[in-house]
Amino acid sequence: MATVLVVDDVAANRELMAMLLGYRGHEVIEACDGADALALAQSHHPDVVVSDVLMPGIDGLEMVHRLRNAADEQAAHAPVIFYTANYLEPETRPIAEACGVSQVVLRSADPRELLDAVDVALRNGPVEITPRSADEFATVHARAINAKLVEKVKALQHTERRFEAMAASSPVGIVLLDADGDATYVNPRLSEIVGVPAAQLLGRGWLICLDAESHDEALAVVHARATTESVEHRYRNRIARTGDEARWLRVHLRPIADPEQSGAVVMVDDVTDVVAAEERAGWEVRQRQAEARRRDAERLDSLRRMAGGMAHDFNNLLGAMLGFLALAVEQITEEVEGGRIAAKTGEALLDDLGQVSKGGERAKKLTEQLLAFGRREISQPEIIDLDSYLTQAAATLAEAAGPGIKLDLHPGDVPTVRIDPRLLERLLLIVVSNARNAMPDGGTITITCGRSAHGQATISITDDGQGMSPEVLARAFEPFFSTKPGSRTAGLGLATAQGVVSQAGGDITLDSEEGRGTTVLIRLPAADGNAPRPRETTQATPPPQAVTPRLGDLTVLLVDDEKALLDVTARFIAKAGYRVLTAGGGAEALEVAEHHSGPIHCLVTDVVMPGMDGRQLAHRFQTEWPDTKIIFISGYAEALIDTEGRSLEPGRTILAKPFSSAQLIGTLKAALTA
Repeated sequence: MATVLVVDDVAANRELMAMLLGYRGHEVIEACDGADALALAQSHHPDVVVSDVLMPGIDGLEMVHRLRNAADEQAAHAPVIFYTANYLEPETRPIAEACGVSQVVLRSADPRELLDAVDVALRNGPVEITPRSADEFATVHARAINAKLVEKVKALQHTERRFEAMAASSPVGIVLLDADGDATYVNPRLSEIVGVPAAQLLGRGWLICLDAESHDEALAVVHARATTESVEHRYRNRIARTGDEARWLRVHLRPIADPEQSGAVVMVDDVTDVVAAEERAGWEVRQRQAEARRRDAERLDSLRRMAGGMAHDFNNLLGAMLGFLALAVEQITEEVEGGRIAAKTGEALLDDLGQVSKGGERAKKLTEQLLAFGRREISQPEIIDLDSYLTQAAATLAEAAGPGIKLDLHPGDVPTVRIDPRLLERLLLIVVSNARNAMPDGGTITITCGRSAHGQATISITDDGQGMSPEVLARAFEPFFSTKPGSRTAGLGLATAQGVVSQAGGDITLDSEEGRGTTVLIRLPAADGNAPRPRETTQATPPPQAVTPRLGDLTVLLVDDEKALLDVTARFIAKAGYRVLTAGGGAEALEVAEHHSGPIHCLVTDVVMPGMDGRQLAHRFQTEWPDTKIIFISGYAEALIDTEGRSLEPGRTILAKPFSSAQLIGTLKAALTA
């Protein structure tokens, strides 16, 4: 372990070198200037001296010269290493050679270079030098110092010019404060902002930028002299300029966190235009909120379209799967009854297929929810008297509410509405089920019918359950949002309800507070005044039966672009005894019809198809074969309803996908006998 004398007027530099050398195992003694270093060198006889070059008082060059001429021989021959950020090695070579400086290491170099230089100096031991005369040293010393001083002065002048250029062109006012909080510099921009000459802003004049109540706080921040982190204080002050309107200023005060300096920097920005914009924004809040709601609606509409499109494709796949599954069940049943398959084997197969069928039915319900959410479910609206409907549906709704919950119905003066009764039932069941979940300990669900100020029919469903927090209320209609832990598809309910109401041309809102229950308000447009009210349930005299052709004489043209669904649907129809023609698209269907020699009694066509869609095909058939009955099959109502939810094909028979064989044949028989 060696003794190393570190000489530097900057304490941080000495600490860094001491840490590096101490890590290598050397003992370090420190000197803050050249005079202190000379004394320590002669009293401690260090093995190596590491010194800065440019220092106040006795600099590194003079310190080495005096050390080499010292009477203490051991100190005079100590190896010296210059560790500098100001001099390059070529600049110090003349004086280094004259004074026997071992090496010159730059501070910008890898710290290991300093450690290596110390190791080399220790291996070489005391240096042999021939000191030069005082006059010769003075000449070399003056030349080196003067060259560096000229360089530093030029650099300082360049820095000052850059600072002046930046400060003068700055878009914000700049103030430099000393340790007492007095302004020592103010840039021209601050004078422009406050309308006061720069001379009046010096000292404490800069405080005009702050509210009087903030003066003491700002000065306290300057006096605190934060050194570990930047502290930023913002103020906004309204000042009145002479001959001008009042201005708003934003003031940033940042203490200088340099232990070698003190004071602060203040930046002042004129934000009058910003404040004016903020004031104007007050009355624009509603417009912005409306715009935000519009964007949310557009985003939700995109989700609806995506869900509807996915449900359409899934409907086709599901329809084919369930169709072939039904055919397989029928075939196995026939085989078991005919004795061609053992009863036990057939029972096992039917049980397995039954599980598949249950899964298919669950998938069917999820598809219906997605279609309702996407407002693309096949809808066949009817004129409904809400009071009568709710009275008839009371038992079903009470069952959905469950035990321990009272269902309280209040009919009222409510107009008739036009909505698909199947979708209305689903809407009410969703809301009642949600109310039930909000009352785990029981309670009351109150359903009230009425008429809004705008003539709409209203259904108010209120529970006295737990209520919703503002965060939950804001997201209640989001698809798949749920407060239930671990839920997966839960949360699609209210999104589905909103889709049903929207497709019917109405709207649905929630009013809820935590601990005060929830009210769901459904508003539906009143049916047209000339629309007939629903007929009472009476025994009407049936019309005379028409003469029905034999099934084998009836021809059905089936059109669907989904091959698997086309095949299974054709088998359903053929199994019922009809003759079946098939086509994979509209153009192909017309070609088949033209080449068919006999009549086509019924056209069963998908709606959404590439090229010619089902509606276009139906219109062609209506023109060329007017006696042909038409049935639309679709899992996607995009091509069958307008933006208001009204059917584009009034009076047409529409069968929603996926359908069973019985539903298809029943619809087909009804259409052919109509």
